[in-house]
Amino acid sequence: MENKDFMLRWYNELWNQGDESIMDQMLHPQVKVYGLSPEPTVGIDAFKQFYKNFRNELTDIHITIDKNIAESDYVVSLCTATAKHKQSGKRVSFTGTSIAQLENGKIICGWNHFDFLTLNLQIGKITPEQLN
Repeated sequence: MENKDFMLRWYNELWNQGDESIMDQMLHPQVKVYGLSPEPTVGIDAFKQFYKNFRNELTDIHITIDKNIAESDYVVSLCTATAKHKQSGKRVSFTGTSIAQLENGKIICGWNHFDFLTLNLQIGKITPEQLN
């Protein structure tokens, strides 16, 4: 499987279909992920906890890959995410970029740059006035 297709599978099966079982198949046991929290998320169990927390806040998640660029062991995915915020019932949309480094058919490292500011504005966790 080409690296681009690998990442398309990751987004489709994990995020769009909610198939949590693929984390064990697609993540390296010592995976290190940046950009999801202030400190790196290290290991499959830590990523599973992030995923669970994210799913507790948002439902009906759909991630569209707008552009998928691969070079060597790296895949850059430009994404648009839509979802429904559980607590408020609001529909949200935000964009992001992820860079995945693959090793032996598994994600060994990831860098995420998603527009969580826009997400938090849309769900009311922060207000525009707080940004001034």
